[in-house]
Amino acid sequence: MVSIRVAAGERLSLRTGEWATHTAQLGTTYIDMRVVDVGGEPTDVPGWVRVRGHGLDCQWESVQCPHPWCLELLVRVEALYDAVNR
Repeated sequence: MVSIRVAAGERLSLRTGEWATHTAQLGTTYIDMRVVDVGGEPTDVPGWVRVRGHGLDCQWESVQCPHPWCLELLVRVEALYDAVNR
């Protein structure tokens, strides 16, 4: 499997069908996030990687998110590669 490097703080824009919730529920909307960690824990689903991050609204000065991450998604490896290279 090819390693995809995504820097912490990088913005990812994922499309419908490119991501799923941490419980493997397929995403049905677009989602934008700032990456905290990619691939930290293995997934049970081949071809998918775990991505943790924050919604873009966590970057606002009025929001001080107390959590290490707000979003934990499963992302198709090909979709992650495409999102990084868009």
